[in-house]
Amino acid sequence: MSENRPKVGMGVVIIKDGKILIGKRTAELGLETWAPPGGHLEFNESFEECAKRETREEAGIEIKNVHFLGITNDNNISEDKHYITVFMKADYDSGEVRVREPDKCELWDWFDWEQIPSPRFVPLENLMRQGVHPLARYHGKLVRDKIPEIIERNGDVPQKHIASEPEYKQALQAKLIEKVDEYLKSEEPEELADILEVIHSLTALHKVNREQLQLLQKEKRDERGGFSEGVILEETR
Repeated sequence: MSENRPKVGMGVVIIKDGKILIGKRTAELGLETWAPPGGHLEFNESFEECAKRETREEAGIEIKNVHFLGITNDNNISEDKHYITVFMKADYDSGEVRVREPDKCELWDWFDWEQIPSPRFVPLENLMRQGVHPLARYHGKLVRDKIPEIIERNGDVPQKHIASEPEYKQALQAKLIEKVDEYLKSEEPEELADILEVIHSLTALHKVNREQLQLLQKEKRDERGGFSEGVILEETR
């Protein structure tokens, strides 16, 4: 078995005013290709620490809000090199962009993600082929049915899917907790309307219609009363 092992690379996708910092490489690996700041993960270094250090060393700026963006398996980077590249997403914080390591990069500039020049460094090309977009806002939660249409009218592109029944049930339960929490913080009646909408969806999921739910509500109120009198049970003896 070969003693060669993949190395761990780092790419830092830095955002400023909706554009990405990209440089033209002068390093032998990826010569004259375009890539974001990056380098190698050092021993005992966190991804965030590595991203900040490499950005400072290569471009002379500070970054903030550093988060994981993606990972690529770059076994096609050259004939004798194999990298696992970790991409971190960050916002520009301070400093003036400048070339600090001319043996690695000859210039820096800001580009729209879709307008990054070619040829692109293999790890960046592999990341873009995955469909990753650093300006995308990830939600991963249940929304009202017309929200995607509203997003489109506002000029953005929603990515969505229709939940399976188990996912839908879990998402409704999470939405109920979310809306109850929002009401407790705001005490706005509008949040109660959202809670009611979630409850109606949950009853439909359980094959119970609104009339049946109201009947159950009336039966329990007739048997045990409601909550209108503010009765606080302190203890029983």
